Amino acid sequence: MENVRVKVHEETFAVAKVDRVPENFFAVVDYNGLTAVVPENELEKLERLECERGFRLLTFEAELPFDLVGFMARVSAALAEKDISILVFSSYSTDHVLVRDKDLDQALNALREIGFEVSGG
Repeated sequence: MENVRVKVHEETFAVAKVDRVPENFFAVVDYNGLTAVVPENELEKLERLECERGFRLLTFEAELPFDLVGFMARVSAALAEKDISILVFSSYSTDHVLVRDKDLDQALNALREIGFEVSGG
C-alpha cells in the first residue's frame, strides 16, 4: 500500500449502544439502533445501554477515491490472517479501523508487512 500512512490515535475508544448522540464522538451509526464510537474517557458522561471497551483507532492517511476497489479487502485479509477482528468505518475521503488494544502491535506489524507506513501509537 504504497504512499499510504496509517495513523495510530493515542486514545483508547469504546463502542457503545446509546439512546442519544453523545457530545464528543468519533463515529455514530444509526439504522437498527444508535451506536457511538467514543474516547473511553468520555464514557462517564454518556448514558449507555451496552458497551465494549479497549479499541484503538487506525486511520489511513490518504484520500481514497470512491471507486477504489479492494483496499479494505486487502487490509482486512492481512488482519484476518493474524486472527485480528476489526470494526471498519469509512468517511467521505478515507477509511478507519478499530482493533482491540491487545492486538495493536500485531495489527501494525501485519499492516507493515503489506506495505503501510505507521505513525503514532
